[in-house]
Amino acid sequence: MNSVLVIDDDPVFCTVVEGILENDGYAVTTVGDAQTGISRFCELDPDLVIVDILMPGKEGMATILELREANPDARILAITGGGNFAAGDVLRIAELLGADNSLKKPFEPAALLATVKRCLAA
Repeated sequence: MNSVLVIDDDPVFCTVVEGILENDGYAVTTVGDAQTGISRFCELDPDLVIVDILMPGKEGMATILELREANPDARILAITGGGNFAAGDVLRIAELLGADNSLKKPFEPAALLATVKRCLAA
């Protein structure tokens, strides 16, 4: 069973993603901030980390860089709704900084599952 760590400050979003992934057979841990996410990443060594780009405190870009520093082989999926920025541009930057793939919110469950599978297969 593959394990997934979700780092996102929106608890409703975390619950939805957790349900989608668990229904497909993944073991999921969710956290609401980047610092806790990095700590849990080091403890759990998950197969995939899903990182929201726009969060209060430490944002996703810095989180991706820290995750890469902790484990250069980590599988990372960047997500964002874009906020005041163009989501596509933000996600391209996230991939340049080390995310394996990206997904724009909102997304369909099938798109999430397909992208997670691509990340894990890479």
